[in-house]
Formats: sequence, C-alpha cells, structure tokens
Amino acid sequence: MALSEQAITPRGIEINTAAGAPFDARGTARNLLHETRVAALSCTDPSGFPYGTVTNIIVEPDGTPAFFAAGLTLHARNLLADDRLALTLAAFGQADVLTRPRLTLVGRAVRLAPEEAEPVRRRYLARYPKAKLYLSLPDALMFRVTVSGVQINGGPARNAAQIGPEDLRIDIAGAEDLISAEADLLDRLNAGPGLASRAAARAGRWRFAGIDPEGATLDSGKESVRLWFGTRVTRPDDAFSEIERLSHEVKA
Repeated sequence: MALSEQAITPRGIEINTAAGAPFDARGTARNLLHETRVAALSCTDPSGFPYGTVTNIIVEPDGTPAFFAAGLTLHARNLLADDRLALTLAAFGQADVLTRPRLTLVGRAVRLAPEEAEPVRRRYLARYPKAKLYLSLPDALMFRVTVSGVQINGGPARNAAQIGPEDLRIDIAGAEDLISAEADLLDRLNAGPGLASRAAARAGRWRFAGIDPEGATLDSGKESVRLWFGTRVTRPDDAFSEIERLSHEVKA
C-alpha cells in the first residue's frame, strides 16, 4: 500500500484543537512505540469479522515495528491471506488505560524471508531472551509492519493531535556500521557495571536491548525504557560515548 493511500477514515467530526490540553503528540507516540512491549493486534478473519490477539513487538533501527507469529496461529493465517492489520499500543497494566496515551498503527504485515528475518530475530531475542523457546519452532514466522496510518490519543482532552507514519521513522542513512555492530555493542554496554541501571534510572535489573541512530532501548524483562540521544549517531563508539554521557547526566 502506498503511504499516500488513506488507511484510517477521518472521523467526520470537527475538532476544536484549541480546547485540548498541551500535548507532545509526536514525542508521546515515539515513546509508546519504543517502550511498549505488548500490543493488541487486529486482523481480518476469513469470516469477515475482525480477529484480535496480543503479541510482543520490537522496533527495527528505522522505526519499523516487527513481531513473531507461529504459522499455526489464526492471526498468521489471516495475515497471510489479507495483510491488513492494526496494532494498538498502550499501558495495558494501568488501572484505567483510558486516562493514558494510546497509539494505533494501521498498515500491512510483510512476512520476512529467512535471510531478511535473521537480524529481526536477533533484535527480538535481545529484547525477549526467552523467545528462543518459540523462535526455534519449525513454523516460526517474522513480520514487519508497513505503517500507513497513525492515530495517537493522549487521554482526556488530548484527542485532537494529528501525526503520520513519517513522525515515527528514524533516519538510518550512513549508520550501516552502527546497525551491523548492534549485537556486539549491546554486549559491550551490558558488560559495563551498572551502566544499564544508571541509564534506565529505575529500579530493577536492566539491560540494553536495542540501539539505533536516535537512541537506545533498555529492558528489565517487565518493562522497557527509551533513552533518546542528544545528537544523532552513526558509529558504535559514538553511541557508546553518548550513552555513557547520558547515564552520568541521569545519575546527577
């Protein structure tokens, strides 16, 4: 689907944007994308009814969401027949999710060929180490999502923000060295005593689970935190230095 095609039908109701509270829609959406571990996935069943499930997600270096599905699952069957889907990201563990921001991504699921899937599998394992139990299944499939429409809801009185897929993208031009060295860089970062915990600035056992030119994602096994860089980086050593700098700032 071309990004110019309309994936989300406008609501048809005029919204008074001045009535809403100040809201950083782009920043909130980007944080939700990188920090949310579990998403609601909706697809179309052959019956014509919508079919929903939940799944883990990761984010590729360019900001593209990706997920695993076993070939035997109903949602894998549905997506292979009709690739349209929606992912909804929110703080599902909160007592009242309607008071918190929610992000809906609409687009198409692209099944990855084995050679394309390998780097996505590595990044998936970095965030979900126990995934090795199911990624080794003979029918394990990896999908990435071509996002065509975005809807961010900030909570009460913050419903009018308009952003698009381009707001979630990360420029990876010239960052080939950083991306190819990600696994080694994660090992180096996680070997640094207390570096991940300082960078996360939260209680728990944290580790670095992903790096891209604009930031790093840390994971505790229960939640994720996004560390945004102060400057764009394209080389492993520069990313390491930026993370060290930010971790000292957080501690201070």
